[in-house]
Order: sequence, then C-alpha cells, then structure tokens
Amino acid sequence: MRRFASVLLLAFAAALAAAGAAPKDELLAADQAFSAMSVAKGAHAAFLAFMTDDVRLYQGAHPPLLGRAAVEAFYADAEKNDPSYQAQRLEWTAEEAEASPDGMLGSTRGTWLLTAKLPEGGAFKLTGYYVTEWRRQPDGRYKFCLDIGGADTP
Repeated sequence: MRRFASVLLLAFAAALAAAGAAPKDELLAADQAFSAMSVAKGAHAAFLAFMTDDVRLYQGAHPPLLGRAAVEAFYADAEKNDPSYQAQRLEWTAEEAEASPDGMLGSTRGTWLLTAKLPEGGAFKLTGYYVTEWRRQPDGRYKFCLDIGGADTP
C-alpha cells in the first residue's frame, strides 16, 4: 500500500509539472505566431492582431502608446509618413517564457531583427531585445497587454 501511495504521489507530481509547463509552451507558440504574422503581413498588422485593447507599448523614441486606439493612430501616421515601411521586415525569437501558476498571465523575452532596403539601394539592419507580457483571453488564446523593446547599441 505504501508503494502504491508513493507511485500515486509521483504521478500526481508529474501531472502538476506537466500542467505548469503547458502555459509556457502556449506563450512561446503565441510569440512565434506573432512574429510569423509580422514577417508575412507587416509588423503593424501583427501588433494590432495580437494586442489587447488596453495595451501598453514602449518602443522607439516616442512616448509610450497607451491603448489600442493610440497605437492604431500612431501606426496610420507612421505608414503615411514613411514610404519605406512596406519594405521593412521585423521578426523576433523568444528566448524564454514564464507563466503564472494559473496560466492567466505570462511573459516572453527575446531578441528582434529589423531589416529594410534603403532608398539608395543598400540594406539596413537593426537588432534589439524585448519583453512582452501576455494575458489569456476568454477564448483561451493569449494576447499581449504590454510590450517593451529596445535597440542594441551599434
């Protein structure tokens, strides 16, 4: 009987460990799908598809963008004023993910690469790092509610 209890306890511990790993895998998958959409459809389309309405975006030299409406307006203005936007490609790779015990919140951290063609024909390349906070939605998918990115120094 004692042996059965030990086996049962080990099985329960393994099940708990597996359940704890699942949200991390889901976060990494969400982050990867987010990056894939950025490559396929453009960074702005991907960010808008994966963000929550109350998003907080800390990127670049501009002040933080608070809320989806502010991000949409900023992106529309940026695309209108930057004809090279369509030639840009932003992709990233998560290096790690963390999740709350209930899987409702989590974060990913990694590096990004921006490439573009310059008007004079050359190529532009910039690298950086990011931290993204994710929140599980009622439908079970993750959307990000906070994104902080910075560029590496040249």
